[in-house]
Amino acid sequence: MAALAGGGLAVVLLWANSGLTDPSMMVTFPLFALFSLGCIWALWRRTVPVLVIERMAFVGGAGFALIHLAHALYVSEDLSGARTNVTEISFLTLTALYVVATHVFDRSAALRISLALFGTSLVFVLTKVVLEIPAGLNIEEISWVVRMNGFMAAIIAFSYASSYVKDEMLQQRIATETMRQLAHTDQLTGVANRRRFCTDLREEMEKAQRYGRPLCVILFDLDNFKHINDSYGHDRGDAVLREIVRAIDPLLRVSDRLGRWGGEEFIIVTPETDLLQSHWLAERLRGSIAHHEIDSTPGVTASFGIASFVPGDTEQTLIKRADEALYRAKTQGRNRVEAAA
Repeated sequence: MAALAGGGLAVVLLWANSGLTDPSMMVTFPLFALFSLGCIWALWRRTVPVLVIERMAFVGGAGFALIHLAHALYVSEDLSGARTNVTEISFLTLTALYVVATHVFDRSAALRISLALFGTSLVFVLTKVVLEIPAGLNIEEISWVVRMNGFMAAIIAFSYASSYVKDEMLQQRIATETMRQLAHTDQLTGVANRRRFCTDLREEMEKAQRYGRPLCVILFDLDNFKHINDSYGHDRGDAVLREIVRAIDPLLRVSDRLGRWGGEEFIIVTPETDLLQSHWLAERLRGSIAHHEIDSTPGVTASFGIASFVPGDTEQTLIKRADEALYRAKTQGRNRVEAAA
C-alpha cells in the first residue's frame, strides 16, 4: 500500500510537471493515479489477493507506457521532438516494468511478457522511423533509437539472468534446509532425533546451570511394544509410534522438547519445570497414551521415568537417572510414573 501510494503521488507530480497540456497525459495520468487508489482500497479491504493486485498494476503500467509512447511518437512533428518525452517517461517506465516482471511472474512468463512489450515498443519506434525516411533522418536520431533499445534489451537479459540465479539460490536454500531437517528429525514420527535432542538438552542444561532454573527430563517407553510388532507387523508398530506422538503433542508446551530416543523410547526435556510439575505432566501423558484409541491395536500403555537436573550434571548422568527411574516403573507393573531420587 505504501508503494502504491508513493507511485500514485509520483504520477500526480509528474503529470503536474508536464504542464497539464498534453492530451495523453491529461487522460492516462489521472487514470493511473485513480488506479493506484483503487488498488490501495482493495488491499485495505482485503477483497483482492496481492498477486492479482501486482498483475493489475503491471498491466496498468504497461498500458500507460505504450499509450504514452504511441502518443508522443505520432503527435510530435518529428522523432527528434519526441525523444526527450519518450526517454524520460515511456522508456523509463518500460525499463522498470522489465525488472518488475521477474518479481510478479515466473521466470519464463516474465521473459515472454518483457519481450512482447519490447517488441511492441520497438515496432512503434521503427514505424515512426520509416515514416520519417522521406523527410530524411539524421545520424543522431538513429543512434538514439539503437542506444535506447539496446539498453532495454540488455535490461531484459540482465533481469532474466538475475531471476535465474535467484531461483537457483532459492532451490539450493530449500535443499539445504531439507537436508538439515532430515539430519535432525526422526523420519518416522517427525520429532527430533537423538542427535538433535542431545543438542537441545545441552543448551537447556547450560541455561539451567547459569541461571539456577529447574529442569527435568522425562524418559518413557511403550509397554510390550515387541508384542505389537510380532502380532500385528512392523507397519502397525510404526503407525502406533506415530499415533503416540499425536496423542501427547497437544499436552506439551512450546518450550518442551520431544525426541525419539530409540526404538519405542521417547524423551522430553521440560525447561522451567521442577520434579513435581514434571511428575504431573508425565501422569497426563501416561493417561493420554492409555486412553488413546488406535485402530486394530489393543490398548497401548507407557512407563515413565523422571529425573531433575542438579548442578554438575552431564547429559549422561541426567538421562541415566531418568533411565533408572523408568526401569523401576517397568519392574513395578508398567503403565506408571517413577521419579529418580
